[in-house]
Amino acid sequence: MTSIVAFFEADFPATLYPLKTNLLMVQNHAQGLSDYIYQRVVNSSNDADSFLAQQKVFATKQKGHIRRTVKLDPVAEYFIYDIVYRNRSLFRPEVSDKRRSFGYRFKDGNRIPVHIAYNEYKQYLGGCSLIYDHNIQFDIASYFNSLYHHDIAHWFASAPNVTDTDSAALSQFFREINAGRSVDFMPHGIYPTKMIGNEFLKFIDLHGQLKSAKIVRFMDDFTLFDDDPDVLALDFVKIQQLLGQYALNVNPSKTAFDNSVGDVKEALSQIRQSLKEIVTEYEEVPTESGVELIETDVEIVRNLNAHQVDALIELLKDENIEESDADLILGFLRSHSDSLLEQLPILLRRFPNLIKHIHTVCSGITDKNELVEVLKDFLGNNDHLLEYQLFWIGAIVEDYLIGAGNYGTVLLQLFEKSGDHKIARAKILEIPEQGFGLKDIRAEYLKTGQSDWLSWASAVGSRSLKAAERNYVLDYFSKGSAMNFLIAACVKKL
Repeated sequence: MTSIVAFFEADFPATLYPLKTNLLMVQNHAQGLSDYIYQRVVNSSNDADSFLAQQKVFATKQKGHIRRTVKLDPVAEYFIYDIVYRNRSLFRPEVSDKRRSFGYRFKDGNRIPVHIAYNEYKQYLGGCSLIYDHNIQFDIASYFNSLYHHDIAHWFASAPNVTDTDSAALSQFFREINAGRSVDFMPHGIYPTKMIGNEFLKFIDLHGQLKSAKIVRFMDDFTLFDDDPDVLALDFVKIQQLLGQYALNVNPSKTAFDNSVGDVKEALSQIRQSLKEIVTEYEEVPTESGVELIETDVEIVRNLNAHQVDALIELLKDENIEESDADLILGFLRSHSDSLLEQLPILLRRFPNLIKHIHTVCSGITDKNELVEVLKDFLGNNDHLLEYQLFWIGAIVEDYLIGAGNYGTVLLQLFEKSGDHKIARAKILEIPEQGFGLKDIRAEYLKTGQSDWLSWASAVGSRSLKAAERNYVLDYFSKGSAMNFLIAACVKKL
């Protein structure tokens, strides 16, 4: 049980919508979750309980694109971490030196951090580009959203050492969390489903008819290397045919022939060339998606002098700056957050995709009152914000600004603007702030008997009340459903 909790805790900050409700449940009530799942939900003799259909959410991507996925409730989220952790031995290393796949598995008892795996991947690509004359790069279009439930269920059931109980349970999980819909069921942004998505594509790595000298893969990003372009062309066609058996397609807009790969001959934008001049050495590391580059080498960041910081701030002011470049610059400035305060309104407005990284940067801002005012003005001047933005602004307030300035006004602004966004509103309700009318707002959700994210988060948000008052409202709430009962039992422990 402890190892499963540690797996969950390690991945929690990297997830797309890290609600504290789930974290507190796993940390404090893991045995209760496990008992409910395996004694009732996946127990074939009990028809009264099931996995709930999950809440649809959207996360921002670059250039205005959004990623559609679900936010798992505490029962569903615990289950997927648990079943993958217990079956972690089936997630294997790469097939051979000629068929390399990186990341999303356990090694020496621990999950391989994404940034470490991606660095190894990039370095390996760079080495291959020095050896071979030609390459093809491509990825799968909307990979997780295109997977078919029965394909994944069959793959898992046929894997060695997977019990019939676990294979039936995972199939039930995928079916029920998506209300029976067989596609677009795979949750994004959490390590266990990335492990599944990565391992499923091993059927490409294992295919004996592929002739390329090297096939290198990070999840669904492929690079093929060979000295003969005809060999690459034939393998490219063959891989598309193999993927087609599972209704998967290559993304034409991201396919590149003989493109520079890895860290060799990387084509730099004008902004990145300027970065090279300001900071003579740096290393790019991706986010959890393995695609968006934001993190940077800690020692270099700490050693930036005042002139370098000012030069980076000037780059951020450039109206033509690309989102990925702004993301990279923010990585350098994480240890110089106060210098960014003046630029935050521009960053919040122009780059919604950077909001999670802005959350990290805000940890270093010392003028909390001014940061509150920046957020208050931003919310007051923008009526149409995405759920992902509202959620992470809520996280900024919870993690760094409680007790600072007019933080209560920001919380109420977020609550009012999140009326159409259940998970963003849940973020506000789970914050254990009892002032500004939030206690009364939670009471309305708790006394109706409803069982959804708004009532669950309200229960968790009541944890800072005196025990007698808290337990009184939770007693009524707990009668609404099995999920309500589990959450109430957990909160009463806190």
